[in-house]
Amino acid sequence: MYRFFRSHAFDVVHSNTVKMNHLGRWIALAARVPCIIASEDNLCLHRSWKTRAEERLLAKWGDGVVMISHAVEDSFVEVEKLPRGKVRTVYYGLPVHGWALHRRTPFELADKRLALNVPIGPTVVCAARLHFSKSLETLIRAARIVVNASPNAQFILAGDGEERERLEKLRDALNLQSHFHFIGAREDVYDIFQLADVVTLCSLWEGLGFSLMEAMAFGKPVVGSDVAGINEIIQHGRNGLLVPKESPEALAAALKSILVDSNLSTKMGQESRLVLEERFDVRKNVTQLLDFYASVLSSKKQK
Repeated sequence: MYRFFRSHAFDVVHSNTVKMNHLGRWIALAARVPCIIASEDNLCLHRSWKTRAEERLLAKWGDGVVMISHAVEDSFVEVEKLPRGKVRTVYYGLPVHGWALHRRTPFELADKRLALNVPIGPTVVCAARLHFSKSLETLIRAARIVVNASPNAQFILAGDGEERERLEKLRDALNLQSHFHFIGAREDVYDIFQLADVVTLCSLWEGLGFSLMEAMAFGKPVVGSDVAGINEIIQHGRNGLLVPKESPEALAAALKSILVDSNLSTKMGQESRLVLEERFDVRKNVTQLLDFYASVLSSKKQK
């Protein structure tokens, strides 16, 4: 890889993933590549002192770090002491104007619901890894409250993980077997989002909350916990609602308010699409990234 970097005389090396953020940057430095830029996609949590020391050293010697959200940027500046001037937030983007290819007809969606054995009714969808950080017990307890008020309400949880058995036991203890459906990890998650009347993510923290963005592409209103990352996607009262984390009561109230008000649901769904186009259109985000490359290269030439 060192010889590869040297022979091609790159202007920019942009590494990604945890492993390559370390390996790629060290090799780029050794090969004297003019610009070293790394991507970080989650909050600076549970990192060893060795990793933290390495991050600080690489930030000092390197030329820039790209973060996927302002929450992630703030986390690394505060914890790792990265120089603010070397950090730039560039959101993940979606090919917004190509999303029509993923849309399904009402008949196709009816078949999908039938295949999943999910009865017809007001439907809440959550796509998340079954991990403690997603606070999915909050969603299950909120589901019990929603179903008490709307007996035909349905909840679909797409995803898998180490907490599945514990969460299924909680679901069963709350007698939600016919209302709360664990469907595992899916390759057809875009179809699942289209079954929803509202999509939610009630995490304790997020780097950004990509599943909410995907749901917004289909014009879905969204409800999420008011925590880092998620509150950069949901504009409270516009495309969805923010609620305190670990509050089943608040989450249930927000979900019910959208499920029972078709006008509110339609309005927020339309705004979801607009917010996505304004902030998360991949074409705009690519332009921001290229501008960052150019600014770093221009700065190096002036030195």
